[in-house]
Amino acid sequence: METVQSKNEIQLDVRPVEPKNRFDTIIGTWKKMDIGDTMYLTLDHDPQCMYYTLLEDYGKDSFEFHYIEKGPVDWKVKVIKCQ
Repeated sequence: METVQSKNEIQLDVRPVEPKNRFDTIIGTWKKMDIGDTMYLTLDHDPQCMYYTLLEDYGKDSFEFHYIEKGPVDWKVKVIKCQ
């Protein structure tokens, strides 16, 4: 797992993380973020489940979710914590 944090940006690549631990790694990172922080997330599948988890648990105004790359090998998203 590669996690690099600088100022208000977090680069999180969970491709090397065991699949059963990926969700907890991503959400754990999200919970540690401050409002205004940005997470650049790289996976080997569509992170749609993360989007719906954030929507359900925190509400639509708590984040912005933008696809940067949509497969077929790598998926990259930019997630901004808004509140």
